Amino acid sequence: MIVVVPTVLVVTFSVLGLHPAGFTARARAWNQLPPNIRTTGDLRPLIDDLLARSPTLRAQCARIAIARQTYVSVTLRLAPLGSLARARSTARRYHTGLLVVDVEIPPASQDFAELLAHELEHVTEFIDGVDFKKLAQTRGAGVVQCGSGGSFETERAQTAGRTVKFEVAATPN
Repeated sequence: MIVVVPTVLVVTFSVLGLHPAGFTARARAWNQLPPNIRTTGDLRPLIDDLLARSPTLRAQCARIAIARQTYVSVTLRLAPLGSLARARSTARRYHTGLLVVDVEIPPASQDFAELLAHELEHVTEFIDGVDFKKLAQTRGAGVVQCGSGGSFETERAQTAGRTVKFEVAATPN
């Protein structure tokens, strides 16, 4: 019976369209990265420290944690990102609904907290189904297209990055 009950609950939640991680996210403050956000061993302590100091970053992680079929990797990028890019998120959405986002941040960046939050906000935009191309064509929508390669920038991500930067600066280690 003990083995059956958790299985029954998971199946019931799945049938109802509820992801069990949603209940975990509500019950737990994300002071560590959720299982669907992966990073390297050397970045994990840094990110965990930022999570402890930023409610905005914790909220982003909680939002990503409950997103079904969403997987994020956060890595350092040694090669240049491009002329204007400070960091980059590359999203791939599959016909099955799977969303895979690769976040790349340059090493030794003094703006790591800001860039991480900025890029994780882009992940939440992907989860929310933001139509970047359409919004970029709408005046005052807070989205601009950067070049012709399909890159976009949003005020929402810029605001999230700045907010986390200030939260971390205001909270001692």
